[in-house]
Amino acid sequence: MSQSFPAALFSTSSSQASSSKEEEDLYQALTASFRTRLAEQIHRPEDGYKAVIEHWTAHAQKDNLGRQRTKVRKGRLAAAIEHKDIARIQREHERLEFEANGTSDDHFYIIQAWIKCGELKRATMAFEKMESLGVPLTARTLAAMTRAHSRAGNIAIAGGMVQKMRDLNLQPSSIYDLSALLEYYIKLTPTSPTLVVPASSSSSSPSPSLIISITAMNSTLKESDPSDELVNSIWRTMEPRLVLTSSVAANNNVAFSYRIYLHYLINRAQDLDRAAELIDKMTIRNVSPELERSPKTAIAIIQHLTKHGYFIEVQKLIEQKDAALAKTLPSTVWSGLMEVCLSRGENQKARWIYNDMIRHGIQPSSKCRKMFSDLQLKGGTTNQEGPEIASTGARVEEAEAETATRKEAASILSVLFNRPPKPAMSS
Repeated sequence: MSQSFPAALFSTSSSQASSSKEEEDLYQALTASFRTRLAEQIHRPEDGYKAVIEHWTAHAQKDNLGRQRTKVRKGRLAAAIEHKDIARIQREHERLEFEANGTSDDHFYIIQAWIKCGELKRATMAFEKMESLGVPLTARTLAAMTRAHSRAGNIAIAGGMVQKMRDLNLQPSSIYDLSALLEYYIKLTPTSPTLVVPASSSSSSPSPSLIISITAMNSTLKESDPSDELVNSIWRTMEPRLVLTSSVAANNNVAFSYRIYLHYLINRAQDLDRAAELIDKMTIRNVSPELERSPKTAIAIIQHLTKHGYFIEVQKLIEQKDAALAKTLPSTVWSGLMEVCLSRGENQKARWIYNDMIRHGIQPSSKCRKMFSDLQLKGGTTNQEGPEIASTGARVEEAEAETATRKEAASILSVLFNRPPKPAMSS
């Protein structure tokens, strides 16, 4: 007898139709929420897009108005700085506080105006007000405060500004920002000890052992001082960006950066070989440190280079920017140059220096005239100007050759005597 199965198991009649209806109802119930939200999005896109467009249009207009207001304020402050108009700067400051919606740039220009007018106390108060209002600090504002306080001798306050920059993770990127940090860290570096010869010494020159001990002490101090490392690290970051542009302000920052680093190498680090290399680079790039802007620094640099026989480097500095520095040096510096040349037996160079004085319209002192007269009586020199210093062509190759020769001589001396050599004399 065969086994029979229920007929409903394979049925496709009305019972299957009712099952399909139940499935449809279940699907509609499960997807009702999704379809409702989808319908809402489909039927109101115009209102949504319109609201977004209106919001961003209003925001952009507000930003444009804010930038325009800042630009106008910057112009008014620039005029006030030019005339040292303290009352006008104060009015701008009060107006900014009244508006209560100033940007970081607005506050920076107020602080900068106080600094440029020599009102560091007011600049500090403006900075503190900016902080209390919760206005975001910028690297530029902190750099300006760092520079102002370090120049005023407030090293601790300047260090606090640098620490704020670190805490806020603000990365200085412009030459203005980096040069402010460079100047601050240079002030933290110790000056290298000067060589002092005992009065009882019968010899006019220090003993080799004394030279070695002083050199070793200088080397130890440089290696152990972190400020020197920071100075050189900042300089390596800056140097590739130090190029002349069409901006007067930017070019001033470039010149200032070269000036303070050159002074650091000569006066603080006392690394004349690196200073000579830096002067070579400036000559090749046709960039001037504009030493004429800082006469005391210029005299110190010229005298130090002259004392150690770096005459070519001195001439390069003097001839830059149409001999702008030459026309500002006092006659005592020129007579000092002639004296050093004569003491080294370089009579022709002494005569070149005298002729350069005449060429640049500088009135020789009685001392210079006496030395020139003695040179004429002694003979052996010719009445001509010094060799021309050019920034391109053969002079560049000559500058590079001089640098290579100095490095080679330094390397040989270091191997022979196991100590850093004395500065090599320029040819």
